Amino acid sequence: MEKTFDCLKMKEEIQAKIYEETKDMTYPELRAYLDKRLENSVLWQRLVARDNAQKQKNLVCVENS
Repeated sequence: MEKTFDCLKMKEEIQAKIYEETKDMTYPELRAYLDKRLENSVLWQRLVARDNAQKQKNLVCVENS
């Protein structure tokens, strides 16, 4: 079976791109860059929604105790 996708190569390319984009940034600039990327991340939005749902579920359980 021939491999058509190289996960490690993709990861290294993404890391290199991010490094080039951020290497000269100050900490506040880097923080803003990362915050913006997270805001636009579908995966991050799903994780936050799942976390909020779990917190709400836990709150309901505590209130009913």
